[in-house]
Amino acid sequence: MRKFGFTKYRNGIKEVMPKSYQIEEKVQQRRLFFSMINDHLDPSLRVPLHDSSIFEKNLMSIFLDRILSQFQMYKLRPEKAQQVVKIYHHETALFHQFFKQALHPKARYLAQDWKFEQNFQMLLGYHHPVAKLIAMLFDGKEVGVMFDLNVLFAQTVFNRIKRAPGKDVRFDAPYIHIDEKGQRTRLYPQWKHVNPGNISRRTEQINAGFKQLQNEAIDQIYLVYPKTEQFRQHIRIQTKDDYELKMIPYSFTYTNRKEKNG
Repeated sequence: MRKFGFTKYRNGIKEVMPKSYQIEEKVQQRRLFFSMINDHLDPSLRVPLHDSSIFEKNLMSIFLDRILSQFQMYKLRPEKAQQVVKIYHHETALFHQFFKQALHPKARYLAQDWKFEQNFQMLLGYHHPVAKLIAMLFDGKEVGVMFDLNVLFAQTVFNRIKRAPGKDVRFDAPYIHIDEKGQRTRLYPQWKHVNPGNISRRTEQINAGFKQLQNEAIDQIYLVYPKTEQFRQHIRIQTKDDYELKMIPYSFTYTNRKEKNG
């Protein structure tokens, strides 16, 4: 499994990033990470992708800033009425336990009167958006999260497919199916490198695609991979029996665009 995320390491954070596909700078790798993660976050916690300064910090610091931004003390405005937020008791316990592990001084301040519980148990059914995010980053004792990069990539492709009346889009992991005008298209996103001059490295996926075209009710198959400097255009592959599939380069240039609500 290709991993993407961070772990607590000694007295800091160790980030695990993709080290290829022309995404080599830390700032761009972090932006890529949040371009995939944002769809899984509450709208109030999503990270603005257009602000490069945000990604100068490590992943944990970025998450922590988003978490603290939901607390009134983070940007206290005494002259303005503060929105009342309902937080359940078990969520408060989670906040304190998490903040005890954080390096941010404001987080430590919030948990200064709380004793770290060695036998703390995570619960199901957190309601507050911050509690849900913390539950994703924290197991009750250690901070860190690792995602399957192939799964994240597939979900990102799925989420960004344009919907339209009469167009049915479904995520049947690991595939995406699009049914439109009596035709079924299967997309198979994978975070793998494609060299147009040597596609033999992708023979296994290509052969599997042709087999699916022959044996399943599939009209088109697109193998979707990250776009690179070498892999910039569709590659069409055809058999002598006239079965055809395409290898599609997927671009992340949208991460550099200014968000409408960002």
